[in-house]
Amino acid sequence: MKKISINSPWLVLLPVIGVFFFVVFPELQKIAINFDKQIAEHEANVQKLESLKEIVSPSVTIKNEIKNLEFLVSAHGSAIARRKYSYYKHGGTVIIVLCILVVLFGSSYIIKRKKTSPNNKQVNFTFSNPNTDNIGQQISWGAVKNSGSNFATRFLKKVSFGYKIVSSNYMKYIAWGFIIVGINPVIWSFAEAIQLNQETIGFSKAGNLFFTSGGAIMLPGLFLLFKSTSTKVSIYKNEQTIHVEGKVLKFKDLHALQLIQKFVQGNRGGGYTCYELILVTKQAKRYSLLNHGDKTFILSDMVKISQILNLPVWNSGVV
Repeated sequence: MKKISINSPWLVLLPVIGVFFFVVFPELQKIAINFDKQIAEHEANVQKLESLKEIVSPSVTIKNEIKNLEFLVSAHGSAIARRKYSYYKHGGTVIIVLCILVVLFGSSYIIKRKKTSPNNKQVNFTFSNPNTDNIGQQISWGAVKNSGSNFATRFLKKVSFGYKIVSSNYMKYIAWGFIIVGINPVIWSFAEAIQLNQETIGFSKAGNLFFTSGGAIMLPGLFLLFKSTSTKVSIYKNEQTIHVEGKVLKFKDLHALQLIQKFVQGNRGGGYTCYELILVTKQAKRYSLLNHGDKTFILSDMVKISQILNLPVWNSGVV
């Protein structure tokens, strides 16, 4: 029997699943039952009102009852419609968040399986000694970027012109998660305003609806998606050039690669270990190529980049 590791990311989902099925789901059932009762009462009042209006010569009592029912039907109908939109907004958001969690943890599980697969090739790589190199003794061994992440945000990808460093699917999932979570209440808020209020939505009203519903969540997602689709490093093999940080560097002007380990401080205390692969030129200038916390992936990409650019790698305590 295969043992389950206590470090498995799926174990983090267990409390979420437990709370949903044993706390949230029963409450949702109660709310649905009460809502169905309200709809049944409303429909009964509508039918009763229609039948009373068919009376040719209604008495004073019936006329008063018609007025009361007209008020109740109008008020309850509007309240039920608004409640439906509230369910669409909040219920849709809950479902979307659960789907996002499954996708993220599923992606994390697949990545972990790939890293631990027995089919992975074992590469013997020899690091160079920077202490025997003039530039290696002169340059800084600090990080080029103080920020970072505790998972693989970018990786090396082969393309038609050579190679480029692109965002990982994990980053794209996070970006799309923000967008979908935000756009759901935005759509239903606009639909509610158009159908129930039956008023023209001007620029000011549209802006208010957008930012008070899900726009503030949607915009960071769009920003992350834009960043995830942008390419900051491209390697053109035929041209023998690398494009990094808006600059074009020729292969002949490159000198080495630096691999460093750093600790990124968290906003609320604590932090995590992060790794940075830095390109060093013959003019002793340094450019960050990769910057994330997945050691396995950054070492794999390091070997490939070293072979592509035909550069030695200086290692600062990573392996």
